[in-house]
Amino acid sequence: MNGVAIEAATSRVEVAVHGEAGLRAHEAEEVGHGHARRLIPLVSRALERAGIEPSELRWVAADLGPGSFTGVRVGLATARALALAAGAQVLGASSLASLATCTEARRTLVCPLVPAGRRDSYVGFFRAGSRGNVSLAAAPFVGALEPTLAAIGEARGALGSIPVRCVGPGVPRWREPLERAFPGSTVPEWRFEGLSALDLAAAARSGRGPAAGLPGGTQDLQPLYVRSAQAEERVRHRVAAAEPVSLRPFLQTDVRAAAAAEQRIFPDPWPESFFRGELGHPLAYARVAERGGRLVGYSVAWLGAGAGHLGNLAVVPEERRRGVARALVADLLERARERRVPSLTLEVRVSNFAAQWLYRAYGFRLAGLRHGYYRDTGEDALIMDWCPERH
Repeated sequence: MNGVAIEAATSRVEVAVHGEAGLRAHEAEEVGHGHARRLIPLVSRALERAGIEPSELRWVAADLGPGSFTGVRVGLATARALALAAGAQVLGASSLASLATCTEARRTLVCPLVPAGRRDSYVGFFRAGSRGNVSLAAAPFVGALEPTLAAIGEARGALGSIPVRCVGPGVPRWREPLERAFPGSTVPEWRFEGLSALDLAAAARSGRGPAAGLPGGTQDLQPLYVRSAQAEERVRHRVAAAEPVSLRPFLQTDVRAAAAAEQRIFPDPWPESFFRGELGHPLAYARVAERGGRLVGYSVAWLGAGAGHLGNLAVVPEERRRGVARALVADLLERARERRVPSLTLEVRVSNFAAQWLYRAYGFRLAGLRHGYYRDTGEDALIMDWCPERH
């Protein structure tokens, strides 16, 4: 089918036009900060050279980031406009997943790197199997050199100390320290010169879904920024502070409301019977979060003398990113310290980036992987652990 891939997540923009017989045109241009000015002419030139009218397009793919905030937004907006005009399908893939999917590595931790300003890089974590099938391993990270090396080492340890392969345009400026830390990780070279619209098209059209770090079939495409704008965070904190969240014990009388929320939040929800059984467990520590007298979240954990485990933490969709999950996690860790619990573990979907970033903010670290743990998508479960000695 006729389609176009728009790679605009960095200053080097690429457009690839595909027809029934394969690639028809491939254009690239260094645009600097001129995405809004240069992208449409580049797309028009590529379509003209391919001999395909915009109305003939059946799919349009865009890079969802991370990368340039402006480039990602302009690229996705352009893709949506083209698709709307042509009645085409909008597809998307992150810059990190695009790099990892097309690397053709085997039995390796693949770490795509994309520049994030002058000093930082975005880094992704993917597991390449024995047949080259690539699966998402953990949420992406952004930081300077030393924290990035530490994050790669942590991910490698969680996957069993397999070899590391670093790819993408973020590698060249850090190549020497990457080689010192992980010998052989930067060879052979892959996409050091920049991101590719060809990789984007292959990843976006693969149909692999969340298990590979790609959008699901019906998922609304949203940019992957990894770090949010400071102004956005300040506004969110002010809104949350205006009506603070309160915590109290999770009671049997809360089960029906929690089970109803569970149905809205998870594809594999806990039934009422499971909640009732766990609340009766002698080691259970369960809390309800309320705002204005309404249940907006809850957590269920087990705290024993030898170890603890967080089994469920949920926030209703309309209350996300308003401090509810942070309040529940902080409360749980405070109680774990009071009870002198030596460690706390949890499982989280590898595609649940928001949860992983939250747990990392409170000191949880990658500890392992459970392959194919979630039956609805085939995703792996990332095991994370927390120890009070680290804080």
